[in-house]
Amino acid sequence: MGKVKKYSFMLLIALMTVLVVVACSNNEESSAPSEADGSTDGETAVDSNQPLDIKLVLNFDGVEAPSSGNDVETKIEELTNSNLEITHMVSANFCERLPVLIASGDLPDVIPSCGAPTQPYLISAMQDGVFWEVGQYLEQFPTLASMPDIVYDNVKVNDELYGLPRYRPLSRFVTMYRKDWLDNLGIAEPTNHEELLEAYRAVTNNDPNGSGTKDTRGLTSVSLPGDFGPDFGIGFGAPNEWEVDENGSFTRNHETPEFLEALKFTKQLVEEGLVNSDLVAPDRTTREADFENGISGFWAASTNNVVSIASRLQANHPEAEVGLYNALVGETGEKRLPSMFGSNGILMFPKATVKTEEDLLAILGFFEELASNQEAIDLLAWGFEGVHHELVDGKPSYIDYDQYMTDVGFGYRFPLVTAPIDDTMTQGDLSELEQLVRQIEVENNDLVVVDPSINLVSEVRNNLGADLDQLINDAKFRFVTGAIDEDGWNAAVQQWRDRGGDDVREDLERL
Repeated sequence: MGKVKKYSFMLLIALMTVLVVVACSNNEESSAPSEADGSTDGETAVDSNQPLDIKLVLNFDGVEAPSSGNDVETKIEELTNSNLEITHMVSANFCERLPVLIASGDLPDVIPSCGAPTQPYLISAMQDGVFWEVGQYLEQFPTLASMPDIVYDNVKVNDELYGLPRYRPLSRFVTMYRKDWLDNLGIAEPTNHEELLEAYRAVTNNDPNGSGTKDTRGLTSVSLPGDFGPDFGIGFGAPNEWEVDENGSFTRNHETPEFLEALKFTKQLVEEGLVNSDLVAPDRTTREADFENGISGFWAASTNNVVSIASRLQANHPEAEVGLYNALVGETGEKRLPSMFGSNGILMFPKATVKTEEDLLAILGFFEELASNQEAIDLLAWGFEGVHHELVDGKPSYIDYDQYMTDVGFGYRFPLVTAPIDDTMTQGDLSELEQLVRQIEVENNDLVVVDPSINLVSEVRNNLGADLDQLINDAKFRFVTGAIDEDGWNAAVQQWRDRGGDDVREDLERL
């Protein structure tokens, strides 16, 4: 499914034989499934001017969830001829509740996976027929089918697609830093790990904010050492989760000497007090605000959060200047970043509520319209003129980016966008920081290191993976905090192999 020409949704409907729409949230008797081409003797909700009722549960990463019936939601309904009943759930709570929701069978018409759809309970549900397989229908929806093949391939289960990927760049990793602090200290943006270490030391010890007290820290991290935050493991040359050689043999990242070197680097940061002392069990709320509150000089972020974080930082410290870089030149002489799925999970359609093929096609049509209607695209991208953006020389420019994210971004754009809109949205007047974020997202595509196991369905890994990951993650923290030495780390890796790591390896090699 490569990129195809984008046609309007109304033309799409005209080309399709007409569909019967059964509102997914009512209790009326459903009609029998039609043939695979979706033809019926009725009309679609769009054709008949009857709004399509859709019940959605969406995970939410903002501070305050949108209220039902707000202006943004109402406008989306108007543009797509739909009635939406949306339940917004904080992502952490949603991820905990999703397995229970699926087991209960009490599901909405549309529900996202929590991250990549590789969790064992999701794979089991897909294989048991809980959700519709949608890959066979995408050719009827040109915009939904317009993403690069890798985005779909990364979320397929046994070569079948059980939902619409919520598009994201392949890599959104970026490091934010206090450029004004480094300028005060006479330090340039770091380009390698040695320079990064010196920058951490200077920010921690040399009073970059001129307060006269030692109240700053080089780095705040809430991620596992040696992995992503910032990404030392990949930077030191370790694989992205797994690597496979020309003979088909798999090696896990923590089995490599490069990963151990990354752990030693993190251990040095801990020993010198250059990173938060509660690295093992951080108070996430407090630590995620450290950069914004002028405590830490470096923060590993996601590109979609950069502008919001910078805005909050400058609200607290108007003199602050933010610098960005995507990756350091690592020990291999290259810049490397982990490739992700190219999506923030998938939007799934339960058969218990989306009972017929006609129902499914109508809901897919809603997402096609949302992704292809220019007014809808610009609503998701910019919000309302006079509220979220203003026109500067005829181009939209955010008035208050935080307000846009609160009203539009967190509640609707990120949960609902199923095709990239950066190129199709009306191009606006972007700040220097916004332009840099866009540039980095493009550059990141050339730096990614792919995990060859990303879409392999291994029953052995499904059964053993959580316990094995916990074992090795505990060992990471124990090593960087000095509880175990290098011999202890190697013993933990051997324990990982003996308890099932080698079995997982063999299963992946078999696949």
